[in-house]
Amino acid sequence: MVVKVAVLGAGMMGSVIAKDLVQQGEFDTVVVADSDEKKLSNVERFVGRRVVAEILDVKDLERASRFIGSFDVVASALPHGAVHYANIAAVKAGGRMVDIAFEDEQMSLNEEAISRGAMLIPGCGLAPGLGGILLANGVKEVKGYDGRILVGGLPQKPEEPFRYRLLFSIVGLIREYTEDARVIKEGKLLRVKPFDHVMSFRFPRPVGELEGFYTDGLATLLYTMKGMRNMSEVTLRWPGHASKIKFLIDAGFFDRKEMEVNGLSISPYDFTLALLEKKLSQGDSRDMTVMRVEVRGERGSMSYYMLDLYDEKNGITSMARTTGYTCSAVASFVARHLIKGKGIVAPETAISGKLFEKLLEELAKRKVTIKKSKKSKL
Repeated sequence: MVVKVAVLGAGMMGSVIAKDLVQQGEFDTVVVADSDEKKLSNVERFVGRRVVAEILDVKDLERASRFIGSFDVVASALPHGAVHYANIAAVKAGGRMVDIAFEDEQMSLNEEAISRGAMLIPGCGLAPGLGGILLANGVKEVKGYDGRILVGGLPQKPEEPFRYRLLFSIVGLIREYTEDARVIKEGKLLRVKPFDHVMSFRFPRPVGELEGFYTDGLATLLYTMKGMRNMSEVTLRWPGHASKIKFLIDAGFFDRKEMEVNGLSISPYDFTLALLEKKLSQGDSRDMTVMRVEVRGERGSMSYYMLDLYDEKNGITSMARTTGYTCSAVASFVARHLIKGKGIVAPETAISGKLFEKLLEELAKRKVTIKKSKKSKL
């Protein structure tokens, strides 16, 4: 039986997802669709044989729906702004989609997805995605009531002034920095500004000291883990990064209202995005991903730790590895009917029990290793 698999988006994440699906050897061909011909040419060169490129604009909902409906599973690695169109098309087609992005609008599609026999697994990359899967599993093991995800993609050799290098969409990055973060504190849902509370953390060598701040990355956990007493996501950066970004925010560099400069109308937001995208794309491309998931509960405490490094041999960023391999593994589970269901299925709901162990095995095969530590309550 031929299983048909497609990837939406030929960018940093989509190209790695496509390459991994091809290398799994289970699928005859993998189709990659994007509206950008240049990106498609790049992904063809990067993946090599058994990949087919197709021009597709997901905003053309009729065509996107027909495209998605012709595959057994589709992995989506589209940027914010295109995500909702792809999700609507998938639901309309009754398709099965694994999406690395999370947007709250996805949850409102549940009823229609069920009625059409569609399944969408949203927020299924690194964070959101793997972090939430680990947290949910820890909660089950120790009957947890407190959970925290610490995660960050960092340059191995940070350069001034920001000590950071862009690892995904600049729009997504700035959303993390400027939008309120939802956290659970003492059983209540609160909204906090990311840089109002900057914390310090220490990790094993070679990482050392990092700073962290709340970001709005709990995603589906806000819907599936409502009994938690405390729960949050903290984004990690090299020390000094947060104060510089907070200065830009406070000084109005991300204001969206247009202003006139020398006869031209431009918003500070658009100008700053263009400037930061160029600046943050410079420097050594070798990155690393640090993640620690902490859970406390009635039976003790549980933690997971991951340090992943840039793939020197294949020239793949750690952020693309950890995001892409999580998505491609889950997509292959869907293709093999190891995950079944209809509607909006949270990754932490889809991946549990034996399938959780299977995911860790698949990541380990790709040299993404996660160390587990458990302390029983005395």
